[in-house]
Parts: sequence; structure tokens; C-alpha cells
Amino acid sequence: MILPQRLIPGSRLKVIFPAGPLKGSRNRVRYYNDGISLLEAHFAIEGSRLLEREADGFAGSDEQRADELNQAWRSDRIHALIAGRGGYGCLRILNALDFDAAARSPKALIGFSDITILQAALYQKLQLISFSGPMPINLDSAALSRLLPLLTQPTTGIDLIPEKSKVRIEVLSDGEAEGVLLGGNLFSLVQLIGTGFLPRLNDAIFFFEDINETVDHIDSFLHHLKLAGLLYGVKGVIVGDISWRETEAKLSARKTNSLICDRLRTIFRKEIPILFGVPFGHIDKSITIPYGARARLDTKSRSLTLLQEVTAG
Repeated sequence: MILPQRLIPGSRLKVIFPAGPLKGSRNRVRYYNDGISLLEAHFAIEGSRLLEREADGFAGSDEQRADELNQAWRSDRIHALIAGRGGYGCLRILNALDFDAAARSPKALIGFSDITILQAALYQKLQLISFSGPMPINLDSAALSRLLPLLTQPTTGIDLIPEKSKVRIEVLSDGEAEGVLLGGNLFSLVQLIGTGFLPRLNDAIFFFEDINETVDHIDSFLHHLKLAGLLYGVKGVIVGDISWRETEAKLSARKTNSLICDRLRTIFRKEIPILFGVPFGHIDKSITIPYGARARLDTKSRSLTLLQEVTAG
């Protein structure tokens, strides 16, 4: 396992755009600028040269996006990387990434959604810990307060789930489990099946989220992973935010959540602890989950406790 370097006040955080562009929405630009302002109170921010670009729906060509990521890993001036936004596009640059540079100079990579593609690949190839957490485009003060300690402080014993959030979490299956935190955006994970970039989920606490999906799509994604032999070694499950399409059988969100919970109980082994509604994903006040870190899941206390340090320094 490789730990990224711990950050200190003033560490240089590089913004990258490995997937979708910022251009195209006035609100998107405003949210991004608000997020950058929050980060600037703690770190030196180096912006992306792809900030104002758009190429066929991406933030730049495949070569430009891969080069920005590789140059950040190779640069001694850069201490960590944060994706400006997700979207789609990380899958297209995987074969161009400099994993040797990432291994020589391990740095925190922060993001979620399509950034899951990069985080899964980094863990599969290097066992490098990264951070499934908010990006400038969806960063708020609460989410930042949950991200900062993981980047800047010792982490063994930290419960990733805030006390105020526990009352809204549903226990689908009771129990305790220890394992490695692996997962991310569910649609992104399914794209990696058969590529060699998807980690095995044996001994995993499997966490996932998704956006604008149907119950059948979530069900099919999970069954695809199961039929590929990837879910049988899972030790526990954390389900984050899943937003439903407005056309989802014209059911209320409550009824739709109830339906997916019933489906989830049939997909995973009965003895596996499962928490539903953990606050991470495409939502405000999202927690950050260190990708590849060992943790303990306890449904009685609705806790997810880190069992190791996630940075070195």
C-alpha cells in the first residue's frame, strides 16, 4: 500500500480536468469559483490550463487531459491533485497515464463520480490511497470540514460518518465488518469490468453512489458485478446518495428507496452488514472516503472507522 504525502497549510493543490468541461453552464462556473475560494483559505491553488476549454464534450483532447494529470504527478511543486468536476472522460485516458510517476511521487487525488475510474486504477496498479470526496464544483464548508482532517492529520480511529448524519441512515442488514474501502460511482465501476483496472473486491467494504438512475439500472449494475464474480468476497456495504430519474415509475423517492433496499437485500449475502443513505456522492455536506484504506463498519453505531493512517508525513 502506498500513502500520499500529508498536506500542511499552504501546500500546493493542483486542479485538473480529466473528464468533463467547466464551460457550458453559468451555475457550474459559479459553484466552481465558490469551491475554489473555500480551498484557498487552506492551500495554494494552481488552476487548470483546461479551465476555459471544451473539446467534443470534454475539457480538452484525450492527450491534453492525460498530460495535465501526468505533469501534476511529475512536478515537485505539486503536493496534491483535485478534480475540478466529473462528467465523463476518465476512461478514455487510462492507457495514457504515467503510473510510474504516481508511484515515485505519491500524491492525494481528490474527486468522485467519473474520477472513480482514476482512483480504482491507481489502487489496482499501485495500491495508492486516494480520496473519494468533493470537488470544487460541489464543495461546501461542511464537506470541506470532513475532507481537511483526512489530508492534514493522523486518521487512525476517525469515524467518517458525522453524528448528525447517523439518524438518517438506514440499516439494511446488521453486523460488523473490517475491510478495505473500495468502490465509488457505480456506473463508472461497471465500465472497468474486464479492463484490468478494476480492483478485486475481496476483503472490501464496498461503497457506491450514483445519480439520475432507475432502480433497474442500479440492480443491473450490481448484478453485472456479481455475475463477474466481484461481489462474493465483499465484507460490508455502504450505500451513498442515489438520485432517481423523475420518470422512475412515478413513485415517490421514499417508495423508490424502499424498492431498491429490497433489491439490495437479495444481491448481497445475508450476513453482510449494509448501511443505506450514508451522506456521500452528488449531495451537499458529503463525507470523504479514503479509497483503499482499511476501516471497520458497525451498523449498531452506524459508524465507519478508519483503522490506519491515510497519508504519510
